[in-house]
Amino acid sequence: MINEIVNRIIPKVIEYRRHFHEFPELSFEEFETSEFIADKLKGLGYDVRTNIGGTGVMATLDTGIPGPVIAFRADMDALPIMEESGLDFDSKRVGVMHACGHDGHMAVLLGTAILLSEIKDELKGVIKLIFQPGEEANGGAKCIINDGALKDPDVEGVYALHMMPDLPTGTIAVKSGYMTATDDEFHIRVYGHDAHSSEPETGVNAINIASQIVMGLNTIISNIMSPFDVGTFSICKINGGEAINVIPDYVEMSGMIRCVEAKNKLMIREKMSSIAESTAQGFGGRAEVEFIQGFPSVNNDARLTVNVIDAAEKSLESKDDIIMIERPHLGSEDFAYFQEEIPGVIFMLGCKRDDIETGSLHSAILNIDEDSLQYGVRIFGNIAMDICGK
Repeated sequence: MINEIVNRIIPKVIEYRRHFHEFPELSFEEFETSEFIADKLKGLGYDVRTNIGGTGVMATLDTGIPGPVIAFRADMDALPIMEESGLDFDSKRVGVMHACGHDGHMAVLLGTAILLSEIKDELKGVIKLIFQPGEEANGGAKCIINDGALKDPDVEGVYALHMMPDLPTGTIAVKSGYMTATDDEFHIRVYGHDAHSSEPETGVNAINIASQIVMGLNTIISNIMSPFDVGTFSICKINGGEAINVIPDYVEMSGMIRCVEAKNKLMIREKMSSIAESTAQGFGGRAEVEFIQGFPSVNNDARLTVNVIDAAEKSLESKDDIIMIERPHLGSEDFAYFQEEIPGVIFMLGCKRDDIETGSLHSAILNIDEDSLQYGVRIFGNIAMDICGK
């Protein structure tokens, strides 16, 4: 039944995706996007709440029959990227693009809304559809949660997907347990004392100090982390000095820490501060280290992961199209904030086609295969039927 309905409604889902792609909006500026979504949901008879977590939208399907309470989530924001895809429906907003597949996420969830409205009589319990702002801005999920999206009634499990142009259309990839990293941004400010290069003994060269700090920091992963744990430390930017004949008094370095387990990130932070401060002091300068906390790690619930696999077996052509991820990816995703509150699972939805240039996430040429959207709606629909079916 679900697959037949999806086959009928998929042209509308593709139409929605193209609309979202053509009119992207940045994090927490999704005003027209949320208005469009709310209008479609109201037209389907949903109880709709707007301005949740800022520009978020939440639709609730209450069957009136006691049963499970589950939620599906899609993120709405675009990226500050100049599109170069050449699509007929490319971005009409200069410098803003759906380059992370969120247009597909929203289209799939709106398609799921249509599907659920048609099979409501076959369901029990409550299903919430959450359209979240600001995923790219490190805060949207928190805002949605703090605004009560998971309460009244309390959600027992939350499901999401992410478009993945590295995987062929008609496949998914999922992993129970840790699937992504927790990340932190860092900034190290090194202070010395300026002097003319003809009299270096009268100054303290901040570049020399920074060089020694870099050498020390690059020993952290190998010295304090277990070889069985996963983590990266990268200095990606260094700025210092203004003239070729002046000893510089200031250098700033920036980069990222990425770990699967939060305990390792905390150890790295502590060691970074110790090495930077003591090294600078030893050379007659000083250093300050600032950390900007990123997302937690995505940690997929084992039981909900089984739910996704069961639904995918009903939705895809073959069980072989379900790819079990072996190791966590060191990217990050703010869906993890939902998982800090309740069990949740996110899976990767393949959207690559060999005869078109798909591009990659966060690239100016990203062009997801729209045939992939049907599989997202099918899987969400089968999850709902498996859990909330009468």
